[in-house]
Amino acid sequence: MIMVREMQTSKPRGAKPRAVARARPPSLRPPKAEPSDIAKRLHLIASAEEIFLKKGFHTATMNDVAKTAGMSKKTIYQIIDSKAALFEALMEHHAERLVMPTIEEDWTMNEILVQFLLRLGGFLLSPTQISLIRLIMAEYTHSNDFGRIFHQKRVMKGKTELESWLTGIRAPDYCQVTDAREMAAMLFGMALGEFHLGVLVGFRPIPTRAALTRRVRCAVDIFLAGCEKK
Repeated sequence: MIMVREMQTSKPRGAKPRAVARARPPSLRPPKAEPSDIAKRLHLIASAEEIFLKKGFHTATMNDVAKTAGMSKKTIYQIIDSKAALFEALMEHHAERLVMPTIEEDWTMNEILVQFLLRLGGFLLSPTQISLIRLIMAEYTHSNDFGRIFHQKRVMKGKTELESWLTGIRAPDYCQVTDAREMAAMLFGMALGEFHLGVLVGFRPIPTRAALTRRVRCAVDIFLAGCEKK
């Protein structure tokens, strides 16, 4: 009996011991990486922008967006309700990038308006914004929603900020602003309007920073001169 047991338990010469695979406890296994809801939404918006600019809003389909995003339509509709809502989310996403400068204590009203308009102008005259506005112009005849979305998500944000600063002109050297909305439109048109329209319709290239600064400073000087008390 002893000899049989020895024969059964003996190993061939030179054989390596078999490695025993140990299962990793479930608690120690690394979690499967899943994109967050925010990351999914941002990826979807970026994919929608690519398709909308390439095909146009009405020609593009949610299937096109899904294919570009690498998502199923079911997943997309869990994130966003409709194609119109997706476009609105796209506009809102870009509007959030417009961040007004931090006002320094030693800035005059002139410098505040200049810095505000430079930030607004740099945003509106960027290639991405020009492309999106051209898309809105091309698609506007299909739906008035495009004008509404653009006005709410883009124009109103800039104008509201500008109106608030104009309302704050109460320095002794300036007259009190009685119609901030009208004056904001006038200042915007004088400082940025011609540049913006020229770039949109292709009459001129995007102005350099130096050219934009010269135009804005000149417009603010003229505007505030008209606000001075006589």
